[in-house]
Amino acid sequence: MSCLKIISYSSFFAYPALVFLMFIEGGDATLLASGFLIRFSRLNFFLVFPITIFAIFTRDIVLYKIGEKYGDKLISRFGKFIFINQGKFNRIKNRLARHQKKTIFLSKFLYGLNHITIIAVGSAGIKFKDFLRTNFITILFWELIMLGLGFSLAHSFTLIRHYVRDFSIFLAFVVLFFIAA
Repeated sequence: MSCLKIISYSSFFAYPALVFLMFIEGGDATLLASGFLIRFSRLNFFLVFPITIFAIFTRDIVLYKIGEKYGDKLISRFGKFIFINQGKFNRIKNRLARHQKKTIFLSKFLYGLNHITIIAVGSAGIKFKDFLRTNFITILFWELIMLGLGFSLAHSFTLIRHYVRDFSIFLAFVVLFFIAA
């Protein structure tokens, strides 16, 4: 049984699973899937939205603190495993020095870059209050977009499923016609 089926059929496990997935995965796929499940009334938007905000905000605070304490050491030692070297990490920190809010905002929408950027924010010495404010506004905007995309994709899925059914019926008649001919 797939993870999505487990989440969609059991709301008891769904919401704790969302917290876990948001904290570990970072959210993009989880939010898209959640929007999909909201569309089919398997999850409640008014529960998903605050739960996922809490999970991703907590994860970002943890990453900030890791960056603040171990940032450069962590990247120089383990960066090769996540495909980032010290030079790239320093470029992110330089960009943060010039365009702090834009960089934090845009990194949330670039899959795989957000984790590193948040660690760089902590390592660059950006004030914690400034980070919290910018990050919270970014999370609100990002989550609404991702949940909306998942919701829209689910709507498209229902349309595609309808068209595939119609096409398969048409194709069956065409095959039967050629067999009869």
